[in-house]
Amino acid sequence: MTDPEGNPHDLESALNVDEVGIETGIYGNYRLKTAHQPIFRREGAELIPFAVEARVAPFREGSAVAPAEFFEETPQSDRAFVEALCRMLHLRNHSNVGIDEPERFELYLTIDPRYDDRESPDSAAHSIAAFAGEAGIPTGMVICEILDAATLDAKLLAALTSELRSHGARVSIAEFRIGQSAIDRVTQIEPDVIKIDGAWFRDVQESSETAQLFPAIINAFRGFGAKLLVQGIETPAELEAALEAGADYLQGMLLSPPALAGSALDEEPQPIEALLRRGGKVVTLGRNHHRR
Repeated sequence: MTDPEGNPHDLESALNVDEVGIETGIYGNYRLKTAHQPIFRREGAELIPFAVEARVAPFREGSAVAPAEFFEETPQSDRAFVEALCRMLHLRNHSNVGIDEPERFELYLTIDPRYDDRESPDSAAHSIAAFAGEAGIPTGMVICEILDAATLDAKLLAALTSELRSHGARVSIAEFRIGQSAIDRVTQIEPDVIKIDGAWFRDVQESSETAQLFPAIINAFRGFGAKLLVQGIETPAELEAALEAGADYLQGMLLSPPALAGSALDEEPQPIEALLRRGGKVVTLGRNHHRR
């Protein structure tokens, strides 16, 4: 296996560039590719793609492998190297997002603090700044999701957030839950984006009590400058619920599936009414849909 220390020379040797400039990571018998899934914001009656989330797409012997399976098979001693390799891969592949001017699109990445040596030159904050600079991406266009932020040690979370922001990157937290720990984390680090998983969001909407409280909590978080991103939107009804709840950003299979780096990305605005009619179902726009 590759040297788990993952110094810059090793990272460079673990990347292969094809004839059109698309980069692939090499780790053992795996080939690691970048998959991009668009993120949308609302403008009037349309949804506009403005960002992509980069995810690793592992392949083994030419066949796709689920990321969870890949990471389960990766030795713990190699995880820091693999995390750094994926960051480098995604930042360099941002130019292959599939539009004419990829620098216009923000880039969402994930950071797993369990495998981040903050004293190392390959730490998340330092490597993102370095790789973004090499790729010509302003660090202000990079949004870093800190995994397990709700359960992370408060001092570690604050330190990691401070380091990322000192390099110009923005911060998001996911796996959000309505509860004191989540509220404490939001007030502590004031994330730029709060990401909500579609499955949990659906559970919230099915409970009348939490559904009624949800918009008020989101408005409170907006007081800290945070934007709300609802992920995993798969049906017109889920899109309707996300818009009714006041989501700032939206992502999911209904809007656009992930695609490998180099695939063409549709930049055209998507009419909300057309999305709400997909699957032969018509969802009526509620009064809260109007832009505030």
